Amino acid sequence: MTALLEKMLPVLIILAIGWILRKRSIISSNAMNEFKNIIVNVALPCLLFLSFAGTALEAKYIIIVVLVFAMCLALYAVGFLLRSKLPGTFGSIFTPWFMGGFEFGMLGIGLFAALFGSENLPLIMLIGLGHEFFAWFVAIPYVQFKTSGRFNLIETLGRFIRTPIMLGIFGGLLINITGLYDVLLTYFWGRSAISAMTTISNVGVPLILMIVGYSLMIEKENAKKIALHIVARLIPVLAIGTIVALLIRQLVGEVDPLFNIAFYAFLILPPSYLMPVIVKDDESERHFLSQAVVYYTLVSFAGYIVLMLI
Repeated sequence: MTALLEKMLPVLIILAIGWILRKRSIISSNAMNEFKNIIVNVALPCLLFLSFAGTALEAKYIIIVVLVFAMCLALYAVGFLLRSKLPGTFGSIFTPWFMGGFEFGMLGIGLFAALFGSENLPLIMLIGLGHEFFAWFVAIPYVQFKTSGRFNLIETLGRFIRTPIMLGIFGGLLINITGLYDVLLTYFWGRSAISAMTTISNVGVPLILMIVGYSLMIEKENAKKIALHIVARLIPVLAIGTIVALLIRQLVGEVDPLFNIAFYAFLILPPSYLMPVIVKDDESERHFLSQAVVYYTLVSFAGYIVLMLI
């Protein structure tokens, strides 16, 4: 129990600092959005680059990416089913994304790194990569088409490739596969560049947690509907996710002793924080989705405590 508290308390303290910053209006929401831009455009790409650059990769890991993509599609289908069968509760066009999307970037990476160590990040990143393909080529295009009536595959592919996070992943994979990472380490300027990215990465994790704490604005409005959404997501996520975990073990074999923990750490993440941002015309829906994500984030924290105990 003491070991658990030693890992959890720093995370909770940093979250509390973020919450106090908002409660006392020490930092404005606009300033916090600028911090988010630093994370998304600088800190996370550096962290992802270094993680994929220095990790031993095997071709069979592609199976993990494909299976996670398929899992997200299955959960997306559950969302459409709920939307058609229970429109009174789940009638939003965002319901499928609520079911199949995961907040991997802003919360998953920061929380997993803080609790299980940055050196183990590649485990959850292999899982998250399949989700990123799903988000960019299924979830986001669908919402764009429903709200604007148009979708351009080439345009979406271009944005996907140019996204700083994906540039960090693909850049890390490239120098890993080509062996350039070891070459960089032989030159002082290469070691300096990697050292700079490491320093930025170390700052990024606590900053992510602080931003999450800043965003935790809890209200009692729509509590029953939010609870129904959380339960409706948790059940299929854990059921389908467990099946996928068994398939990965069968098809890929033993990846790492911590892989199962990483997989369930991914499964219990809340829906994407991007959903409320995309809602433009319906303030009540935007507010509901924001609150649903906040409550789900608290459930995720509880789930991480369970994983730590395991």
